[in-house]
Order: sequence, then structure tokens, then C-alpha cells
Amino acid sequence: MRAAQARTEAAVAGARAAEAALEQARRDAVGQVAAAQAEATAQASAAQAEGGQAIRERDDAIETARRADAEASRARQAEADARAETGRARAEAARERDALREQHQAQLQAVAALTAAERARAERAEQLLEAERADRRHLTSALTVTASPANGTGKQPRAVAGKAGQQ
Repeated sequence: MRAAQARTEAAVAGARAAEAALEQARRDAVGQVAAAQAEATAQASAAQAEGGQAIRERDDAIETARRADAEASRARQAEADARAETGRARAEAARERDALREQHQAQLQAVAALTAAERARAERAEQLLEAERADRRHLTSALTVTASPANGTGKQPRAVAGKAGQQ
């Protein structure tokens, strides 16, 4: 019995040693699991932080793209406005140019009309002067012919002599 008891005690001791080894293995496994969980938690936190950073960067990029689109839209509108203003300025310049051309044409026509009127007036004045000279010559010659040397002095009358001296 002793042998059986010794075997039982040896078996109990072996079971206790196995139980202790098993407990140690369980503790080691729990420690490894805890370490793995801590590492996984740390990696998950890092991934979440990186994900949050990526989300912020994506949101910033989207906002920048929206601003760029808005700026491009404003630039296109400004270009269209500038083209419209240029068109209006060109049209205004063309109207002013046409108005000035018409004014200059009117001035040229007025100058031509005034010149023609002045020329006609000068021609009429010249004709009147020529007619007056012809009349004076006719009167002078008539007076000269009709004046007789028998007036007693043998000289021409004063009025006739003065007119004859002017020509």
C-alpha cells in the first residue's frame, strides 16, 4: 500500500506540477494576450489617428478644390465682364468716331458753302465794280467829248479834269 500510496502521492505531485506548469502557461498566455491586445489597441489608436488626419486632409483638399472652383468661376465671370466692357467701349468709340466724322463732314460742307458764298459775293462785287468803272469811263468820255473849248478859258471844266486825272 505504501507503494500504491507512494504512486498516488507521486501522481498527485505530478498532477500538481502539471497544474503549476499549466497555471504558468496560462499566466504566460494571458500576459501574451494582454501584450497583444495592448499592441493592437495602440495600433488601432494610431490607425484611428492616421484615419482622422487623412479625413482632415481630405476635407481640406475638398475645401481647397471648392475654393479653386469658385475662384475659377469668378475669373471666368470677370473675363466675360471684361469682354463685355471691351465690347461696350469699342461700340462707344465707334459711335464717337462716327459722330466726329459727321461733325467734320458738316464742318467741311459749311466751309465749302461759306467759301462758295464768299466767292460769289466777291464775283458780284467785282462785276459791280467793273460796271461802275465802265459807267465812269462812259461818263468821263461823254463829258470830255461834250465839253467845248469855247467856254472861254480853253480849259476843261474842273469836274471833268478831276475825273480824267483819276483814271
